[in-house]
Amino acid sequence: FLTSSLSLATPRSLASSRPQMGIVEEVEAQLAALNARLPELEGKANKKERTAVNKQIYTLENDDTYVAAKKSQIEGGRAAAASEEDAAHAKRLEEEESARAAAEEAAEARAAAKVEGAAGAGAAEEEDGESHLEFKQLKKGDGETAPSKGDYVYCCYTGTFAPGTEHGGKDLSGKQFDSTWDSKLKKHRPLHFQHGGGKAIRGWDEALKRMTLGEKAELTIGPRWAYRKGGIQDDAGGYVVPPNATLCFQMQLVGVRDAKHDDASIQWGKGRG
Repeated sequence: FLTSSLSLATPRSLASSRPQMGIVEEVEAQLAALNARLPELEGKANKKERTAVNKQIYTLENDDTYVAAKKSQIEGGRAAAASEEDAAHAKRLEEEESARAAAEEAAEARAAAKVEGAAGAGAAEEEDGESHLEFKQLKKGDGETAPSKGDYVYCCYTGTFAPGTEHGGKDLSGKQFDSTWDSKLKKHRPLHFQHGGGKAIRGWDEALKRMTLGEKAELTIGPRWAYRKGGIQDDAGGYVVPPNATLCFQMQLVGVRDAKHDDASIQWGKGRG
């Protein structure tokens, strides 16, 4: 009363007739065919045949080889899904990091452009023949590796406003306005620029003429050798550095040409600037 394709299968026949990857497909095809016959076997007249079909369904569903293969298939699907989820998560993290780096690079480029513009504007004004730099050495350098005009240098620094600095009714004395310190990395990301090339304020270029690799100094720079009457404004028009501000820096020369100062607090790689 059953076709040969629906004949009773034993655990041994399943294990030997098909490789494990095909067992699930074979058994489920047989189960589907058997379950499709059950509605036709309702009633007392078909009781014996219906019982045989149910027995065959039970045997197939509980076959050890089929159960193991089905379990392996489910676990494999879960592993594949987890792998896809991990890959998607890694891609999202990579995209977020790329976006963050791009935004940071764009912000630094805007800041560098403003610094360069302010430095250039200051240089264009008439000089008065006086020095507007107070220089105090905090740490000696190597005494040999000094930058020449046109050399590319790396500097770590923190900039604050001099005592008595006010703007818009606010006292800015001692307030930090810029730094190479990266609070996330807990390291300095040094500023990279060309010495004497108009890329930095006059006070920095004058200070670098006195310094050698590794030297740290405290600089007080008057507005004529800083950002003069123009100051520096942010994108919203607010002043980052107000007009005619005297600036204080703790600055260290950490790189001259290819020579670099050995210091664990410095994050080398793509520097600022």
